[in-house]
Amino acid sequence: DTTSVSEVTPETSSLTYRGYRAQELADRCTFEEVAYLLWNGELPNASQLKDFSGQLRGMRKIDPTLIKAIESFPKTAHPMDMVRTGVSWLGMEEKDSLHMDLSRTRQAAMKMLAKIPTIVAACYRMRKGQAIIPPSAELPYSEDFFQMCFGKIPDAAVLKAFEVSMVLYAEHSFNASTFTARVVTSTMADIYSAVTSAIGSLKGPLHGGANEEVMHMLIEIGEPSKAKQWVMDA
Repeated sequence: DTTSVSEVTPETSSLTYRGYRAQELADRCTFEEVAYLLWNGELPNASQLKDFSGQLRGMRKIDPTLIKAIESFPKTAHPMDMVRTGVSWLGMEEKDSLHMDLSRTRQAAMKMLAKIPTIVAACYRMRKGQAIIPPSAELPYSEDFFQMCFGKIPDAAVLKAFEVSMVLYAEHSFNASTFTARVVTSTMADIYSAVTSAIGSLKGPLHGGANEEVMHMLIEIGEPSKAKQWVMDA
């Protein structure tokens, strides 16, 4: 397959989004700017970004019935299963989803970009036995996510690290979950079905699950002074 969206160049170990080097985007852009770039082919100007961000802020809330469903999830369930189920629920809210045209599909993508952080945060709070915090249309994307998860906004360094992480994970050419979504889309299924399936693929330990294993590894190492020996042992 060929695509103009993203390319991994092995010779230079570089990842590009729409021709821009991913590390440069991580340095200079917000996650919302990069999302706009991936969908539209160019970075937004100030007016376009304001409109894009405004649309997302207006879509963050999830239906009370979905909140009740999240509250009924088993607390021991894997977080990826919770997110997968949440996205599937969003698809069930669509009327006549098998006949979504391009404009409705784009709107559905916007809804998922806006609502998935709300779903993730609600699942996190539920697992902790804490009250779910609703989203705020007054806060930027990352700040709102932290507020929904922890009830407070961290300092600028933590926010920047989080934004950089999201930018660097935003796109990776033709990986397993992208391939899965393409297969489902090729059957003329709707975008919610495609993303739900992609999340299932992403859960696997050879794909997105690898990130989860890194977290377990960091916990096992414990402190920087033990890192070298851990690597040598491995």
